[in-house]
Amino acid sequence: MYNELKELSESDYYPFHMPGHKRQPLGCDLDGAIGLDITEIDNFDNMHHPEGIIAELEKKMAKIFHSEKAYILVNGSSCGILTAISAVVKKGDQIIMARNAHKSAYNAVFLNELEVAYLYPDQLEPYGINSGISPSEVEKAIIENRKAKAVFITSPTYEGVVSDVRAIAKVCHKYDIPLIVDSAHGAHFGLYDNFSEKYHAKSAAAEGADIVIASLHKTLPSFTQTAMALLQGKLVDKFWFETYYSIYQTSSPSYVFMAGIDRCLEIIEKEGQKRFESLERFLEEIRDCKFKNVRIFGTELIGKGAVYGYDPTKLCIACEGRTGKQIYDILRMRHHLQPEMAAGNYCLLMTTLMDTEEGFRRLKKALEDMDEDL
Repeated sequence: MYNELKELSESDYYPFHMPGHKRQPLGCDLDGAIGLDITEIDNFDNMHHPEGIIAELEKKMAKIFHSEKAYILVNGSSCGILTAISAVVKKGDQIIMARNAHKSAYNAVFLNELEVAYLYPDQLEPYGINSGISPSEVEKAIIENRKAKAVFITSPTYEGVVSDVRAIAKVCHKYDIPLIVDSAHGAHFGLYDNFSEKYHAKSAAAEGADIVIASLHKTLPSFTQTAMALLQGKLVDKFWFETYYSIYQTSSPSYVFMAGIDRCLEIIEKEGQKRFESLERFLEEIRDCKFKNVRIFGTELIGKGAVYGYDPTKLCIACEGRTGKQIYDILRMRHHLQPEMAAGNYCLLMTTLMDTEEGFRRLKKALEDMDEDL
């Protein structure tokens, strides 16, 4: 898609169509994107009824991410979650849902006036984060709520906790109930074998979930707002999924976003393994540091309670005598390292295959300074 858009931008076709900038320079750093920004014109397919280059992009996406069918999301994972829940749980019906779900899941509950039976993940102390959801909890909830039309969980969580999706999917399918997994933070799962095997950071689609929603932009090299929905099996009616997909997605999708997805997949195919190997090395060097007061937790959680696996690319940093916000402020204000967020007694940093050695070198120095400065 990227190459097709570039060829169009260099051609003599004059745009008497949307968007209003007419692919003319704006005199700023956005000019490269402007030249690729079009609407659904001839030869450029239609995201809501793909038959050409968008259909090919979705086929490529399905293959890379281990699913039978893939859908591009340009309104973020939020629209995918709204679509997924609306498609399988009709108005007034019941859904079994993990209590730590994203607000878009609650928006779907509100819009469809759903009855909810909650799954409550345990708190992992002294870390102050949610555990996973166990297969036995899911089965108990299904038995107690036989009207439920779907099960919805989050794996991995924001902090990187992974539930046993394969076992949970088997439980759901035993009762002919589809499993929806919010894997917004797990788009990179299943792309690097070492992470998949050592940390159980496996693709939720490959593990048997019926619908998986993942944000490409969160953990892979793609524009903010780009995501995907992955479907498989016979428990989800594709007609209803595509009906709600057309409702919650914009009717004017960004071709810049879709071209960005195309480039993201190309990077994964051509450079992914090499980049993941470098990331793994950087992460191991950070985790192997012998700090006195700083602690990077996560991987040691595997096996505790319902924690089936952990995302090693998430760095949850705690420091004796400091709150998460204080750690956040030290990294940001003193060392010009911008964390993802702070909560309680930890600060969360997100890493991806696009991180650099220089970035990790600066992080190591910052943690060493903070470790001594007590």
